[in-house]
Amino acid sequence: MELMKQFKLAGLSFLALSLISTAAYTAETIHAEKSSPETKHTVGLIAGVATGEYKNSNNDGDGFIQAYLYYNYQIVDHLFVELAYTAATERNTWECKENNDDEWNCRFGNNAPIFNLLANDFEQDGFVVAIKGDIDLSQRNSLYGKIGAQYYDYEFTRNDHFIEGDTGTGLFLEAGWQYRWDLGIGMNVGLRYQDMDDLSLASTNVGISYSF
Repeated sequence: MELMKQFKLAGLSFLALSLISTAAYTAETIHAEKSSPETKHTVGLIAGVATGEYKNSNNDGDGFIQAYLYYNYQIVDHLFVELAYTAATERNTWECKENNDDEWNCRFGNNAPIFNLLANDFEQDGFVVAIKGDIDLSQRNSLYGKIGAQYYDYEFTRNDHFIEGDTGTGLFLEAGWQYRWDLGIGMNVGLRYQDMDDLSLASTNVGISYSF
């Protein structure tokens, strides 16, 4: 399991760094050719579903919902600085049971333990500072990569009682594809990896953004 985690981390790190380094080279070589002003600011919201691993155990670790609210500023062509707030929670589902009167009773919740802990709920939030690079595939399509650091704070609870948790600084990686219309509205699909010491999350995400 640890070997697979390291392999995934190395692969996503290589992809993100390759995209950023290629973007830097592209920015340097084509910057002089562009005369029209470009938008410098972008705000966006990304949502996704994550799988997790905690202390080398991935038991019941595939039920997390993530949100990512960000702002990035274009330094030069194809290179950006990004600031973001990120949050995640355990995915709860509707549970329905039929009683003796053939009636269905449904409730929203999930009492299953997370990662073999006594906890049945999870909350995580943090702040991210990252460098983003993108590479144009066409006028509207591009690939992007992000690498940065995140300050994280997470806790496992049961019925609002604290079980375990941690705070600290960890690695943040993301890579994907994005599309932007002339009005400044864009969308993206990406893969993300967050290393938070004992806890790691890997997610598939979709998002919407606006550049101005």
